[in-house]
Amino acid sequence: MNRIKGGDFMYKTIIIPVKCNSTDYKYLMGCNKMSADVWNYCIEIDKKYQEQNKKFMDKKTMQTTVKGYTKLHAKGVCHVYRKYIMARDAMFKSINAKHENSNTVKLPYRQKVFFPTGWDYQSIVIDKNNNTIKLSRKVGIKENGEKFKQKPVKCYAKTIPNNIVEIELIYRKGLKLAIKYKEPDKQNLIQSENVASIDLGEIHSITSIDTQGNSIIITGRKIRSFKRLRDKEQAKLRSKMSKCTKGSRQYKKYNKALYSIKYKTEKQILDAVHKTTKLYLDYCLEYQISTVYYGDLDSCTRDTTERVGKKVGQKLNEWNYGLIMLQLENKLSRYGIRLEKINEAYTSQICPKCGKHNHPTGRRYKCSCGYEQHRDIVGAINILNNNCDSNIQYYSNKKYLRIA
Repeated sequence: MNRIKGGDFMYKTIIIPVKCNSTDYKYLMGCNKMSADVWNYCIEIDKKYQEQNKKFMDKKTMQTTVKGYTKLHAKGVCHVYRKYIMARDAMFKSINAKHENSNTVKLPYRQKVFFPTGWDYQSIVIDKNNNTIKLSRKVGIKENGEKFKQKPVKCYAKTIPNNIVEIELIYRKGLKLAIKYKEPDKQNLIQSENVASIDLGEIHSITSIDTQGNSIIITGRKIRSFKRLRDKEQAKLRSKMSKCTKGSRQYKKYNKALYSIKYKTEKQILDAVHKTTKLYLDYCLEYQISTVYYGDLDSCTRDTTERVGKKVGQKLNEWNYGLIMLQLENKLSRYGIRLEKINEAYTSQICPKCGKHNHPTGRRYKCSCGYEQHRDIVGAINILNNNCDSNIQYYSNKKYLRIA
């Protein structure tokens, strides 16, 4: 589940498996292929329009052109061309922002085999008494040209949220319904002067300390174990695949097994990150923290080949700090807790007591002045002292937490 803030509402998404009869399931299996056909058609007509008119097709013209292109329902076609226009606008936005790689940004061009199919609230009927969600189909036409309303697809669900905005049909080891809904954003804003800092790590996911000396370490060893097992199992399968003919029956079986391992691990990691960030949210609420500083780690995980060895590079490339910060932003923003990104260069090397630079090799930081502390807590202390009016050297209490 993820949350997107918008006005006085909080938009949420839940993903549930598709449960329906075999006829409807067969129809849904073909929907994402029809959506892909619409996407490919949008690419084609937009390219031709640009060559003839020296400008790209506007939304209204595209809507008229793609109308009735496939057997897909009208709202599904609308969902696809809107996604295409959003992708095209993102290209223009990146070019105008003049990012580092903006000169390589291209118009959406890749042909797709499958694309998520969408239904908005106008094409959905909810029956909570029977726990059903009805998804509309395209209006049918009889042989005499008379139009008729086709029977909708009926899906069953144990729990159906209120205020559904949109439903997307996705494939994740089977068909799933991604249900987007909204609910009132009941904020309990924190108003205090207590500030904290986060030292993100690959071993310890979150290490934090606030201006009152309250510290917390949330270990990420469970996440590491998921990744390690995945890498070992995938290496075994790839070794077997290398001995098979590409495209053979056995090769496809191994490839399917690879996907299963990848999907299972992604779910485990997402669950672990959710639990990790929930523990940190509880810490912020307990000590009434209003602002959290964290380091910019983008440069640490890029171009690792020349800077570090193969093993360390693999760990850095598999690090989920971006997902952790996204989850933290979703959770903390609901309580008005601000996240501030800062430069954290050398924060794990500088001694908070004497200011000397050291290069710790283990998990304990030791300085010639006699100062000794947990290495990650030293990083959190320096981030805090550098960005707010504090001179903390030690913590007053510490929690070391593991996720269940």
